[in-house]
Amino acid sequence: MDEALFSAHTANTQRAAVEGERLLPDGSRLVWALSRREFGPMSFRGHPEWDVAHNRMQFLRIHGSTLDQTVSPLLEHTSNVRVVTREDRRKGAREAETAFHPVDGLVTRAADVTLLTTHADCLPIWMVSPYSGWIGLAHAGWRGIIAGIVSNLVEAVPTGERNGLTLGIGPGISSGAYEVGAEVADRFRTDDLVADAVAERDGRYYVDLADAARRQGEAAGADVDLSMFKCTYETPYLSSYRRDREAFHPMAAIITRVSG
Repeated sequence: MDEALFSAHTANTQRAAVEGERLLPDGSRLVWALSRREFGPMSFRGHPEWDVAHNRMQFLRIHGSTLDQTVSPLLEHTSNVRVVTREDRRKGAREAETAFHPVDGLVTRAADVTLLTTHADCLPIWMVSPYSGWIGLAHAGWRGIIAGIVSNLVEAVPTGERNGLTLGIGPGISSGAYEVGAEVADRFRTDDLVADAVAERDGRYYVDLADAARRQGEAAGADVDLSMFKCTYETPYLSSYRRDREAFHPMAAIITRVSG
């Protein structure tokens, strides 16, 4: 394909914080989006399940999907990636009890399956392998990145089916707003692949999660698109745990491949 897969997107609309779609070679349609914080909480942790399910349903409907098509894991800041099928639809969509856990990434080759993860500073990472039809989605914070969540997302796709595989890195906290302790900084600095994602200024340490994810994705052989990245801490319509603390509303990232 000639154009970057995640480049044709729209940011800050009434429908979403980020959204886009792309026609794939087999005639199916790739759709991806991230909700605005005003859509309400999208994670079951700390929020009534009925409220979260309603918010998810409304957001999914805007983008042509339903809860019955959706798979959503119970996130634990791991590097675990699970392959899902059409039979897994509905798991974790309406309630936490049925969700796969601990899982922070999902991949599928099935059409008409929507993957959903939740975010508030941690990166959403969308994935598509356009010629084979694989799609994926990951929740990537510092723990997951250090543990290899980005490379695991890529490597969940069979080796011979990764032609043109592309990752789209979405909004998350930027390095200017993400101060970490010396112990976290050392975890990055002892990993040659992501060591340069740490900066020290005036005796304080800052991590660039998007750059670390890019490095890991490229090392795994993926093309990486950073055009969707925006700082959650600095952007009012995005959710940020560091900025909002207990008042934060986790956003939902989704991706699906709609059959042609």
